Amino acid sequence: MERSLKDTPYERRIQRLMTGEDGDQYGFYINITDNIVREVKNPEKACWEDETGRPGGVTHWLQKQIYPYILDDEEEKKFRRTFLKEELLRIFQTGQRHIQLGYRFRKGKYITCYTVNIEMFEHPVDHTVECCAIWRNDTIPYINRVMTHMLLRDKYRMIAVLDIQENTVFVRKHTFENTEIPCDSPLEYEGFIRELSEKCIQEKSREWFRTSASLNTMEENLQVAGTYSFTVYNADCGAERYTYQWLDKEYREVLIAVEDRTVEMEKDPLTDYLNRDGFVRKTENILKKNADRYQFAIIYFNIRKFSGLNDVYGYENGDRILRSYMDRIQNSMLRPLALGRVAADRFQALVDVKNLEPAALGKLLQYQMQIGEKQVEIYGRCGIYYISKQCKLDVSQMCDLAKIAKNKISNQYVQPYAIYQEDMRTEYEQKNRALLNLEKALEQEEFVVCYQPVVEGKTGQIVSAEALVRWNSSGEGPMIPSVFVPELEDSGYITKLDTYIDQTVRRFQEERYHKGKRMIPVAVNLSRMDLMNSRLMERICTELQETKVPKQYFRYEIIESAYTIISKEGEEFLKRLRKEGVQIFLDDFGTGISTFETVRDYTFDALKMDMGFVKKIGKDPKRDAIVISIIDMAHRMGMKVVAEGIENKQQSEFLCNHGCDYLQGYYYYKPMSAEEFSKLLDK
Repeated sequence: MERSLKDTPYERRIQRLMTGEDGDQYGFYINITDNIVREVKNPEKACWEDETGRPGGVTHWLQKQIYPYILDDEEEKKFRRTFLKEELLRIFQTGQRHIQLGYRFRKGKYITCYTVNIEMFEHPVDHTVECCAIWRNDTIPYINRVMTHMLLRDKYRMIAVLDIQENTVFVRKHTFENTEIPCDSPLEYEGFIRELSEKCIQEKSREWFRTSASLNTMEENLQVAGTYSFTVYNADCGAERYTYQWLDKEYREVLIAVEDRTVEMEKDPLTDYLNRDGFVRKTENILKKNADRYQFAIIYFNIRKFSGLNDVYGYENGDRILRSYMDRIQNSMLRPLALGRVAADRFQALVDVKNLEPAALGKLLQYQMQIGEKQVEIYGRCGIYYISKQCKLDVSQMCDLAKIAKNKISNQYVQPYAIYQEDMRTEYEQKNRALLNLEKALEQEEFVVCYQPVVEGKTGQIVSAEALVRWNSSGEGPMIPSVFVPELEDSGYITKLDTYIDQTVRRFQEERYHKGKRMIPVAVNLSRMDLMNSRLMERICTELQETKVPKQYFRYEIIESAYTIISKEGEEFLKRLRKEGVQIFLDDFGTGISTFETVRDYTFDALKMDMGFVKKIGKDPKRDAIVISIIDMAHRMGMKVVAEGIENKQQSEFLCNHGCDYLQGYYYYKPMSAEEFSKLLDK
């Protein structure tokens, strides 16, 4: 039977649905019963026509062109479920004739919001079930709906609309105290920013805030990307993110949203407890508010031979141990008022003295944990610093003293804790094994410099490397940096080791250069003590000037915490290096709220993202969003991004898809000897 019904009401209905009012909308007319695409409306001719006239065409096209690019998993599941032949027929049989789906779509740089309207009907001749599915770009209405929701959500400290042409701002809502900012009244923008700066922003951050929020800076960034954000510190030392995005670009209207990010930025990405900065800030606030009411103590914890547990049971189980250990402390009789992870297996807690019974710590710190089929013994230890009411030390100094007490423990099996005494500091420095053996270890060449290649995200090609160190101790056997580096850093002896590493890398580069072999930049890590040592800094500059190797092949990395306490001399040293053509990377980026002050005060060539964020990729949407934000922020500030600690394909693909420039980790290459590294470069 001939199916054509030209000029009939049925055919005119089909044509009306397929044509619509919007010439840019997409759609297709399908036979649901036979799963065949009958007709396509495709203004851009994007690979639809090939699917017409054959069974399964619509299914094939959806799997290829739609499903991979839907941002939200739940939206994708609903879309897939609805477009099943069986589901559409079931819906039709219930008497329903219209379905509407909405989803967010990202293919390339931009996110688009689509609404799909599905009209179903029965063919008047052969009685097959058919439908028209029409795609409509719903991005602008979606943005308007989001704005309405934003006004109703409590997480925003302020929502405002800026009219650039009129230089006026209308504040829809705000929670700023001690201000006279009216809502829904036109305010002169510069005056508005001035008042916020003086009354709501931390003094040391005011200039940065005024510059970042200026019309010129804001509009320049909006023209580039359509959205612009920065983080600043308020008068209460909290982190707030100011986000600007176009509300109506044609009329130059901008939406301003202020969000409190303190909690998020003060969290340790691995454990979800406080990081170092978060612990310090929370402890300072507690001590300030309760100085005359309670007695407090700071406890410094660590897990014995945690690096060995990582090596034996793997990093994933090592992470489980860390979370288990912190949960155990949090839920113990200590009832910590603040609990944070400061590094690797090192934790700090503020407790009320009435909850602290040192004799009971043994059962808390030593326990068994199931890993696979094995019961693993976990041995913890801690140092205790009792805070006197006359104490003039800051929180970081108190934590250092608790750490010294912890290092005084001679046998954690007998007594896993130690209480700080004034004579411990000198004794600690004198008996530190790493310090005592350093000179001998250097003379006997017990330290081995290894090289871990770094690959380019787009190509997977090796483009640089990081110099790492291992200690093959004659007395203790192989030792990884996490065992000995912290002790060397605390004492200042780390400069001798870093000098050895720097000179070893320099000799390696010079040898390859003089032999005409392939060259790539190699990065050397500088500690906070290095940036306080004038002799070391001068030596590095002198040797750079004397070497014939192009300066582009030398690179230095400094950790965020090192830069936060850098001297003026250290800043000048870094400027000299960059002037010579040496690149400077900021390592461990994202470990605390001081991050933003760091990149504000100094221009780095690249940021190395803290591996705690990398480990969480694909497991926590919030962490994924932070990773994307870090990459975006760095690029906006003219910096590259290096992600380290990559261990699997999922992490690699996520970072590549979101524009991460360079990748480093065991998924690509493990640290290797100089000989192995040379062979790799010579291939």
